[in-house]
Amino acid sequence: MPSARRSSILAAASVLLLLAAGAGVLFAASSSVEVRVDGQVLTTRTLANDVAGVLDHFDIAVAPADRVDPPPDAAIRDDLVIVVERASTVELQVDGRAARKVTAVVDTVDDVLRAAGMGNLLEREARITPPPGSRVDDGDRVEVQLPSAVRIRVDGEEHRLETYADTVAGALDDAGVSLGERDLVEPPTARTLTPGTTITVRRVEIVEEVVEVAIDHGEQRRETDELLEGETEVVTEGHDGLLHRIYAVTLVDGEEEQRELISEELVREPTDRVVNVGTGQEPEPEPAPEPAPPPVREAQQLLAALGYPVGPVDGIDGPKTQRALCAWRRLEGREVSRRPLQPGEVEALRATDGLPAARTPGRGVTVDSTCQALYLRLDGRWQEVHRASTGTDGLPRAGSYTISWKREGWHTSTLYPAPEPNMYNSMYFHDAIAIHGSHQVPPHPASAGCVRVTPAAADQLFATLRVGDPVRVIGAW
Repeated sequence: MPSARRSSILAAASVLLLLAAGAGVLFAASSSVEVRVDGQVLTTRTLANDVAGVLDHFDIAVAPADRVDPPPDAAIRDDLVIVVERASTVELQVDGRAARKVTAVVDTVDDVLRAAGMGNLLEREARITPPPGSRVDDGDRVEVQLPSAVRIRVDGEEHRLETYADTVAGALDDAGVSLGERDLVEPPTARTLTPGTTITVRRVEIVEEVVEVAIDHGEQRRETDELLEGETEVVTEGHDGLLHRIYAVTLVDGEEEQRELISEELVREPTDRVVNVGTGQEPEPEPAPEPAPPPVREAQQLLAALGYPVGPVDGIDGPKTQRALCAWRRLEGREVSRRPLQPGEVEALRATDGLPAARTPGRGVTVDSTCQALYLRLDGRWQEVHRASTGTDGLPRAGSYTISWKREGWHTSTLYPAPEPNMYNSMYFHDAIAIHGSHQVPPHPASAGCVRVTPAAADQLFATLRVGDPVRVIGAW
């Protein structure tokens, strides 16, 4: 029995020795491997021939986009470190187009763009959200906006611009182009911007322009028998008028596109040219006057020496001589008339010594409608006798008046307008009736009611008489 037991023990010991020897051989043939995956570190001794066998050993599934280093077909060596990096899926959207999914081993936005084959965008002026360098996780989204290249034509120049603006207005703002309220923009400012768009800005301004327009003057032709037929006389030279037309002119890029008349202003009225046209006939030759008797010529000489307006000393006893005789008779207290020279009057003229004293003291004038003469009184004496011509309608009426106001120089009557000024140094004494200078002082009534005297007489009277001085009208024609 002891022998058999010893034999059993020896047999068992032999088996154990054989098992221990086999285990030692296996341990000596295995390799030490470390696997880093999903934030874990796994270690083992393995008899696997490649990395894939190790991953199978740990039941680690690897997706196609996952990164394994060394790769699955790499041979196993002792102390090998296997790193498994999981791929992430990130959405990538460029310029608002449909998003694409990028599945790759990525840590940052930069990795996503490179994995999508768009790494060049990192070198361009693109807007990237989140910004480059930012970390990304599975399920994140990266948006890229590229600038739009546009052309802007404005103020005679063309500019190229890359902009992130969404609309035409935004692109103009990025380009620093200010718009006036009337400027025209094509495409319209609210239009959505697309790459390659050409924006045209047309400057519009409205300015006022004044255009001077001449208004042709007319001509008035007046017939008069004071000129012979075929003769003409320019009374008033005509002058063209002037009209200002004001336009609103629309300028587009400095060129006129439209104009609108907004107002007219009459600057100067045209003045007609006034021409007198003769209708008179050549008068028959007057017979030579018969020689006047010598007393008439002497009477004219004596009257002129005394200061009476006798006219030419020609020996003709005409209206001018009769006016002077009438005035002499008036002041000398004789019978007043416009009769020719009467017997005995030459002798009386020879005895007359200057102008007589007046019956009224002080300063004033007397208008003699009978004789068509005017007498100036100073310091109680008759100072001057002037030719006069009163109104054809019997004005002014006989009576006593005073000078109410004076108007110096030439002017036109407001009641009886004339083409040329016809009143000079006027002295008004009864409403619109005045003593005034005129180039026409015939020896008979010829005015519209005033008292005409010569311009020289008007100068003396205007300088001598004052407002308030008396004016006496006597006689009748």
